[in-house]
Amino acid sequence: MKKSLKICIKVDDNVIYEFAGKINEAMMIEAANDIEKLLLESCFNKDKVKNVFELFVETAQNILNYSYRDKIVDDNSLETFCNYSLYCFTSDSTYVLESCNLIETYQREIIKEKLEVIKDLDHKALRKLVRQKSRSKEDSHEKGAGLGYIMMARKSCAPMEVEFSPYDKEGILVYKQRLFI
Repeated sequence: MKKSLKICIKVDDNVIYEFAGKINEAMMIEAANDIEKLLLESCFNKDKVKNVFELFVETAQNILNYSYRDKIVDDNSLETFCNYSLYCFTSDSTYVLESCNLIETYQREIIKEKLEVIKDLDHKALRKLVRQKSRSKEDSHEKGAGLGYIMMARKSCAPMEVEFSPYDKEGILVYKQRLFI
């Protein structure tokens, strides 16, 4: 994995958008806006574009907030690295958003627990869980409300796929996530 962000959007097998660069909040906002504009120009289903955009932003926020970082860059902002891919399959109008970033080993169990809670819930139960957790603020923390995976599951048309694999540094894992929209 390179120390850069790479975003690649394909429709079927044709690349329609590609981006690579350092990841920080400003670059992520610019990439999200570019992706939304591109999708709105080429897609008739505005609700699906909205879901792709919102899931891209949620995934990007998770990477910005929770990825392993081994340094702070010169302007005192945090830097991390990851890879993104967004594919659109016109045969069934499905978008697949893949991301890959580094996490600390202890985060694997936290992620697995969050996914275990939502894995068998339908959209109605997910909506109810969002309301419950929003009111109780039980999962809220300094970086957010703790609703990210629930919101991802609500907007996905298939279960989220995650994978953890070893990295060449002790205590660090490669975290891969795939969402179907």
